[in-house]
Amino acid sequence: MKKTVLFVKHLDSSFIRRDEELLSQEHRLKVFHLKQNKGWRIIPALIRQFFFMLWWIPQSHVVYIWFADFHAIIPVLLGRIARRKVVVVIGGVDASYLPEFQYGTKTRILGRLSVHISTRLATHLLPVSHFTKNSLLTHISPQLDAKSQVIYNCFDAPHFTTKIENRTEIITVCLANRVNTLFIKGVDFFAEVARAAPEHSFTIVGLHGEAFEFVMKNRPDNLKVINPIPHPELQQLFLKSKIVCQFSRHEAFGLALLEGISMGCFPVGYDFGGTAEILKGTQNTMIHDLDVVQAAECIRQGMKSEFEKIEAIQRQVLPRFSCSIRKARLEQVIQGV
Repeated sequence: MKKTVLFVKHLDSSFIRRDEELLSQEHRLKVFHLKQNKGWRIIPALIRQFFFMLWWIPQSHVVYIWFADFHAIIPVLLGRIARRKVVVVIGGVDASYLPEFQYGTKTRILGRLSVHISTRLATHLLPVSHFTKNSLLTHISPQLDAKSQVIYNCFDAPHFTTKIENRTEIITVCLANRVNTLFIKGVDFFAEVARAAPEHSFTIVGLHGEAFEFVMKNRPDNLKVINPIPHPELQQLFLKSKIVCQFSRHEAFGLALLEGISMGCFPVGYDFGGTAEILKGTQNTMIHDLDVVQAAECIRQGMKSEFEKIEAIQRQVLPRFSCSIRKARLEQVIQGV
């Protein structure tokens, strides 16, 4: 049965747009994007959101919200008053609490209030990985377990790519402009691994602002740092890369890792968080500690891997995160099965 879904977001990331696409295939979507999130401009933005919700929630069957943050408060409250199903996707940062890095919705006063109210009042919580669910129960409340259901983020490769000659690069992707984000995503560690393996060429994609400047100050000669680029250009870099790395100290999921695998890159990741869930069952692709020597050796072995091994990893990893799986499980939530 086709339903009206009120879709609420404050970011316009690719994984959020993918949910819009999946849900719109079966339902009528009404999207509200709260674009302002800093300073005094947030006040008129929230006023507009209030009146938008006041009008559309009575006409909707489900309120679907990405992330439990300040933008979720009004739709959650009005949704519950109107006795609608309220679904909040827990994307990672909202379940995290790393005060030493000032990372996590809970590290802000407004964020702490927002995440507790929105998660407690929502009827359904959908963490994007088991690691994220565990973080939610640990940092927010263990009482949220009963209404939490893990539904992995998804990625559908247009085609699997492996046999491209002369792959020489080792790549990691991190969209960041803050130095703290570098440490959370393990980019500082990636730079040290590059220093320990001078015979290979390393590339970081996605840094700008103070994050870019921080890495550029002390980078080894074999490390390139690239600002955010259009997606087609990123795909071309993946096609030149033999290794894709993910060394995050805290990672809810890791879509760039999946895309690198689909483009024929051998994965090397830290055996922790969402990275470990993606690479589960693959052989010789994970380091168990953030040890530079261990990581450099894993990369050297990966550079020697045959295409058949990369194809085997593709077959083992990618089908588990198909968008058809996420769509079917979201449909169960929307329809109430």
